[in-house]
Amino acid sequence: MSLTRRNLFKAAVVLGAGALEIGNIPAADAAGADIGHGPRNSAKVALTFHGAGAPDFADPLLKLFKSTQTKVSIFAVGTWLLSDPAIASRIIDEGHDLGNHTMTHTQMKTISAKRVDSEIGKCAAELQKLIGNRGAWFRPSGTQFSTPTIRAAAVKYGYGQCISYEVDSKDFQDPSKKSVINNVMKNIKNGSIVSLHLGHKVTLDAMPTLLENLHAKGFTPVTLTELLKV
Repeated sequence: MSLTRRNLFKAAVVLGAGALEIGNIPAADAAGADIGHGPRNSAKVALTFHGAGAPDFADPLLKLFKSTQTKVSIFAVGTWLLSDPAIASRIIDEGHDLGNHTMTHTQMKTISAKRVDSEIGKCAAELQKLIGNRGAWFRPSGTQFSTPTIRAAAVKYGYGQCISYEVDSKDFQDPSKKSVINNVMKNIKNGSIVSLHLGHKVTLDAMPTLLENLHAKGFTPVTLTELLKV
């Protein structure tokens, strides 16, 4: 098997919790670069959500996605799963991706390697308990991009590459609904991965119009698994 990024990702998934090392390639290098977007040859895009916050926002968003047949990817914070364990199976049952966004949503670039390992491992264990696996993907918290330390820990727990994004809705800043929509629509392109959050009211307010605008421009929201075809 050639050491392409695709094959390295598959190897990491197969190995699960075991640290990945192929030949003399250290785990951090084997993880490869962060994934910031998907293929440019199709008008598919991935709406990815940081899974945290009050159910007052997550519940109506999930209902909207179900009624519009929209598939998304949600990166769950472990403490969020602890506060509402049923949401994990709901996300999966409704056809979405569910991934790992660390246990406590700390600033991953500022903590020790031991803490990085713990943040990823504890959330992975919580996902394993709730849905029977460690989640489809991993995104580090507090940073758009990973580091070698983060990537090494991600590989250890079965995540072949870290998921980044290229379109930032900036909904976490609680701007106007119009701003959130404009931040996405002015930057969206084929294969884009978009960063959004479940825990902010403006996201809920903006989403119906945002979905309408995406479809009007010919874009189809899909899960990361569909977008990346791993």
